[in-house]
Amino acid sequence: MKLAWLATLALFPLITLAQKQTAAAYQLNGEVNFPKGDETGRKIYFVYQQNGKQKIDSALIANNKFSFSGIADISVKTSLQFTKPFATPEPALDPNTLALYLNNGLVDVKASGFLSRAQVTGSPVQDEYTAFTQKYSRLDRTITGANRRKRSLAKNDSLKLKAISKTIDSAQNAKMNELCLFLNQDIAKPYAVQALLMYLRANGSSLDVNKAENYFKRLPENQQRSVDGQDIEKLMADIRKRK
Repeated sequence: MKLAWLATLALFPLITLAQKQTAAAYQLNGEVNFPKGDETGRKIYFVYQQNGKQKIDSALIANNKFSFSGIADISVKTSLQFTKPFATPEPALDPNTLALYLNNGLVDVKASGFLSRAQVTGSPVQDEYTAFTQKYSRLDRTITGANRRKRSLAKNDSLKLKAISKTIDSAQNAKMNELCLFLNQDIAKPYAVQALLMYLRANGSSLDVNKAENYFKRLPENQQRSVDGQDIEKLMADIRKRK
């Protein structure tokens, strides 16, 4: 019994360390492609998390280049924005916003057009996250195209409206099913919180808020406390109010 107690005591610092935020030193270098004459005097904003708290930093873009460095929770998504953070209702949809995962060390960002399409090197998690989001692009295109056709229909064309609503719901449910498969297998991934947010926003007829809440409870604590985690809690509360 004494040996077991001593072993537990010896492991305690390691357990405590593992429970802390995954804060690490980072260096973020970036290059953008502004038109001639507009290369200097523009600001870029960096939104990140440090020890569970959201931080916002900014830097002047000089000769199309910028850099940030410091300590951040590298397992939580950060973002780069040309415009002031949260100035628009949906900053995540702003083409001048890049969702970014850092690495312990140097990460390079190079954007020749929209910041959201920038090339990122030096972050294996970013590569995974990019592949993850691209997987759902086909379903997203189906949903977006169907919604566009639905808006063009006359309100009294009930048969076509019903058919296209069924198409939209089918695509939404297919997306949600794939996201559930991911969450069942990879709940510990740094971008699992984004998967859950995507599940709730898909809002198909098979949406299960109780299932979403169970997934949320299984997320790492730093993801629960992130901006996306807070959005998830708000969405779940809104869904419960509507039911």
